[in-house]
Amino acid sequence: MPCKRCGNGEAAKFQRVDSFERISLADDPADANCGHYYIELVYVMRCSACGHRQEELQKQSPFLSLNEAQKELDGHLVGKG
Repeated sequence: MPCKRCGNGEAAKFQRVDSFERISLADDPADANCGHYYIELVYVMRCSACGHRQEELQKQSPFLSLNEAQKELDGHLVGKG
C-alpha cells in the first residue's frame, strides 16, 4: 500500500494506529454482492515517512439487508457478536 501523500511504498514504514468497523453499500455492478451491504473492518495506517494517515480495508462481510448488517454490527459493539 503506497502512501497517498508521499508515495512511500515500504510496508515496514506503515503503522496501524486505529481500526473501526462501518457499514457500506455494495454499489459496483461488477461486484457479485451489488445491492447488498458490507460490514467493513478498516485499519487506519500512518506513514512513518510523512505522518499521513490513510485507511486500509482489511475485511468485508456481506449481508443481504441493511437491517441484518446493523444488527451484526450492534452485536459486535455490545460484545454479543
